[in-house]
Order: sequence, then C-alpha cells, then structure tokens
Amino acid sequence: MITVEDLGKRFGDLWAINDVTFSVESGRVVSVLGPNGAGKTTLVRILITELLPTKGRAYVAGYDVVKEPEKIRRRIAAVPQEGSPIGFLTPYEFVYSYLLLRGYPRREARRKTEEALKELQLIEARNREIQTLSGGTKRRVLLAAVLAADVDVVFLDEPTTGLDVISRRMVWNAITSMRERGTTILLTTHYVEEAQTLSDYVILMNKGRVVDMGSPEALVEKVPGKYVVEAYGATDAVKPHMTIGERAIYFVDKPDELAGSLVRAGAKVSIRQRSLEDYVLFRIGAISEET
Repeated sequence: MITVEDLGKRFGDLWAINDVTFSVESGRVVSVLGPNGAGKTTLVRILITELLPTKGRAYVAGYDVVKEPEKIRRRIAAVPQEGSPIGFLTPYEFVYSYLLLRGYPRREARRKTEEALKELQLIEARNREIQTLSGGTKRRVLLAAVLAADVDVVFLDEPTTGLDVISRRMVWNAITSMRERGTTILLTTHYVEEAQTLSDYVILMNKGRVVDMGSPEALVEKVPGKYVVEAYGATDAVKPHMTIGERAIYFVDKPDELAGSLVRAGAKVSIRQRSLEDYVLFRIGAISEET
C-alpha cells in the first residue's frame, strides 16, 4: 500500500532524508521511530503529497506521489504534527463537515460522525466549541474525523504528543479499530512503548536515513542481552555498553552479579527485561558513538 524507493529530500545543502527505501503491506500499522531531526515528518509530508521529493520515488495506494497526487489525496487521510481542528466549530460540526467535503451523503456522514465521536469518547463535548476544549481533546477530534473517513491509508504524525495516559489509549483504540477494518496506518512517534504496542512493523531512522526495520519482536531480539541494567553514579568499576549523560547502560544475560557490584560501588541501579526502547538506545547510541 506504501512503496518508497531511494527517496531523498534536500533543503539547500542539507539532506533531510536520503536513500530511504521500504514498503508497507495493506492493513498494517507501521511506526517510524527516531530522534528529533531524523526526517520522520519530512517523509510523511512527501507521502501525503505536501512536499515534493528531490530524488527517488514513492507510491501510495498504487499512485505516484509526484505524478498522481490528486488520486492519492482521495484515498488517504492525515493528522499532521501541528494540526488543529477549526476552533469555532463543535466536534460534531467539524467531523460532519469533513465527511461532506470528502463526498459522503448527508445521512451517512451523520451516522459516521456519531460513531466516531462515540469511539473517541467525545459525546459529552460534541456541542462545545472546539476552541474551549483541551489540547488532548482537540487531538481526539482530529482522530475522529480520520476514523470516520474510512480511507485506505492513514498518516499520523506524532498523534499522541502531549496527551495524558487515558487520552493516549483512546487514540490507540482508534488506531486498532482502523487496522481491524483493513486500513493501512503509518505513524511517527517518540513514544517507543506506543510503537511496540501498536505496530506490525517498525522503521528506525536517524539523520535522514533508515537505520533498521522489522517487527518489534525481531528488533528486540537484536539487543545483546536479555536484561538491561541502568546505573547512575559510581559506574567506573564496570565499563558500560553505552552512556547517556551520567547514566550507564549495560546489556546482559545475567544481571544480578553486575547489579551487585554497581550497588556496592555506590550506584543507584535498576534492572528490566529488554524492550524496543532498549533496541533504539542500543542502535542509535552505537551509531552516535561511531560518528
């Protein structure tokens, strides 16, 4: 449903993304992870036909992003990173108007609006002006419009940034619901737990390039050790695999002996099983050390 081949975008002398290649099957949730400046938003802007690439090719729903943008726009919906619904409308008016603009008959638009507002738990706020709502509620209004549109491909650029834990899970439920209906979803996020929970596939980017890709489970398996030991202070006794400021990180199979040594040296220590977040730390950290 999404195909990217050697895609690149240059702003002056800076390549925001370069040599990006991947494909996404229909009905999958794909998360794009990476630090600030990795190129995630630039990639999304090209795929939603908002930005022209400098080189390479990209196809969405079988259409070329450069040659057939209008056909793509009819098949997709997007929630941009800085997107906000129209403030003087109510959530009901916003979602209903959005569906009318997409060509839905009035009766069907009303039905879909009601269903989407219910799923995003916006019924109580349905008749309040959007400008009076919290930032998290406004974000859910945008998601309600996308959910109601029932398109083939949805792009979500950091959809849960700034949301509280309850609102975040409401958004997760909406993403899962769209996936169950066969929608293909590409989302960017800084929340690694979000990517691990929702995704069939993860693309890890750094400095405009794809570092690695695979299922969350496959990427976690690449962490060199079943456990992660984090220590703060007095860590000179044992050389860590990587450091972040004054925090030392160790990837080990048997954590108890290492943790004991660090505690005896005066360090504050935590032990956990490895996760996707640890793979991101390991992979991006290793690249940073090399460069």
